[in-house]
Amino acid sequence: MAHGDYSNGDSFSTLHPDIIQTQILTRLDGPTLTSTASTSSYIHTLCTEQKLWQELSTAAWPSVNAGYRSFFADSYPFSEHTWPSEKDDPPTTGLISAVDLYYRGELIYSKVQEMETESGKGGWFLSTPFRVDLLDPKESVETRIRYPGGDYEAWVRDMKESMKLNWILIDPVKKRAANISSRDAVSAKRNWLTGDLEIRFSTVVTGKRAAEVAMVLSCGSAETWKEVDEEVGGEVHVREVRLGFTHL
Repeated sequence: MAHGDYSNGDSFSTLHPDIIQTQILTRLDGPTLTSTASTSSYIHTLCTEQKLWQELSTAAWPSVNAGYRSFFADSYPFSEHTWPSEKDDPPTTGLISAVDLYYRGELIYSKVQEMETESGKGGWFLSTPFRVDLLDPKESVETRIRYPGGDYEAWVRDMKESMKLNWILIDPVKKRAANISSRDAVSAKRNWLTGDLEIRFSTVVTGKRAAEVAMVLSCGSAETWKEVDEEVGGEVHVREVRLGFTHL
């Protein structure tokens, strides 16, 4: 734990630093903790304790396992700004995706995937349009979600409202990160070719050229289906998780 001179007469600083960190600061969310840190040099020292930021970051992004404070600063709130490019910035040789998918607040899928260009395994990294696929074509992820049968459109609305997605892109060379997901889905509709339900998350990033970042999640039954049995229902699997950039 961080320690400081807490006997300078200030009523707050007369509290033991362990009490402040464990009983007060742990009750704050990220933005409030950041604001609190700016009130004094003493409080700032207490607020830089890594364990505080670890708990905040892992609660929002379970796939993250290091650099919690700087990661939170880059990734919260969702990206609505750009950072100026420094002339001496090293070139980006790859990106890391840290992805967490929730259904009604429960984590159902989490993955960290690295994309490298120098090794020849960059895939879509240098291609147009830019694309990242987290699942192989024949791969699927089991979930506890069930399509109950009956009103398919009501189920689609529920899936759109209940699914939450965090997709963090990390540049390990420049040591920067950005949350590029809208978190809440912007649309949900059936793919009439595969029968899968496609849930779309989208946001717009700006720079020299504006671009739309779209994340698409495909959900289908445990077995391949061309048409959903709207009466019987069944277990739902995640069959595709992909990211794409489109210039506007």
